[in-house]
Amino acid sequence: MRAMRALTAAVVAGATVLSMAGCEKDDRGGSGGVTTIDATGTGGSGAGEPVGADGTGRNGGTGGGERPGGLSTREQFMLDNLPESGSVMAAGEFLQRFTACERYSIDPSDPRYYPMDEKFDATWGVKFRGTCNDAGGSYIRVFWTGTGEGMRTFQNAYRAHVADRLRTTPDADIDGGFGIGKDFAVIVPDPDTLRYLSASNLLVLNCNPNFQATGDVRTAPALVDGCVLTDDFTD
Repeated sequence: MRAMRALTAAVVAGATVLSMAGCEKDDRGGSGGVTTIDATGTGGSGAGEPVGADGTGRNGGTGGGERPGGLSTREQFMLDNLPESGSVMAAGEFLQRFTACERYSIDPSDPRYYPMDEKFDATWGVKFRGTCNDAGGSYIRVFWTGTGEGMRTFQNAYRAHVADRLRTTPDADIDGGFGIGKDFAVIVPDPDTLRYLSASNLLVLNCNPNFQATGDVRTAPALVDGCVLTDDFTD
């Protein structure tokens, strides 16, 4: 996961957080609980129709028997258990279960945001943004997209970013980039915090076509062709 620590300001800039004072409830800016879905598919909303680099989303890794729709039992389980926050505030509260994430803020004027954040809001599908202090002295950043098209747009934007970098760097983001839930993404620079998040059911978005899962790394389909989700939170 070296790539998660090395992403530039252009990558982590998805959008500025809108002021909560001007948001309607339907904008999902308020608080809410994070839900996960068990392997039977009950307990929350799905994540759309995911597709991967080879049409099934699998670039290696291990899995169980096939289920309807071409997913293995393990792949289905990984996708069903992706956390869904419901709001940018709840996404921060979720991270606080696994990391320090101190002084969580959704204030767009917070100096911990990159100055160019606002430039990328629409193209990355981010509706709200959060940030907090990590125990390692860096900043955790949260990007709330909502489910469906918002998250699909985010994954497409990251895939395009990786494709641009691949022109000069064949192993660009070979270890993956963002931690992904159903309706939010997170970037964590500190390697210790990465390991803590391995217990969170978040998965790592990897859009490098040269990536091949090795060892006990498991993969599942992303929402866009050419990307996969992995459980590799190692540094």
